Amino acid sequence: MLYQLNRLNNLYENWLIQFSKLSINKLILLTVLVEITVTLIFSHLLFPDHSAGPTFDNTMEEFFTAVVFAPLIETLIFQYAFISYILGKWSNAYLVSSFVTATLFGLSHFYSPEYVFKTFISGLLFGTLYLVIVKKNRNAFIVVAIAHSLYNFIGFCIRNLL
Repeated sequence: MLYQLNRLNNLYENWLIQFSKLSINKLILLTVLVEITVTLIFSHLLFPDHSAGPTFDNTMEEFFTAVVFAPLIETLIFQYAFISYILGKWSNAYLVSSFVTATLFGLSHFYSPEYVFKTFISGLLFGTLYLVIVKKNRNAFIVVAIAHSLYNFIGFCIRNLL
């Protein structure tokens, strides 16, 4: 079993290396597009009657919470702190760090089991983006926070402006 996990981790690391060849702008765009696709699959195919999620008193509160503060705080906690800690203990535990942080990210969004599962997938995407940017020797915190904020901004616009 440990051999299989190590093999999967090596495959994941190779995948990270391949993606690190893309520009940061392309990586952000790709992450946001995959996030939107996952959201559409969850919203329209898997759980069409699901409506749980955060609620806000007004659009200003929603904007600052969802688009500004949450991406910064969540990136700081779930990608920067946890991934850095795990990789500090086990230098090449890329797959484990991504799954641990995705699990914690999902559980921190417990509005419903469906929402936890959807945000787990989001956590995998943001964790993977973080690790790809680390492989590029760039500031992964800023890049992930921008991607997360952009995705939340698109959702904010859809909910409030359309």
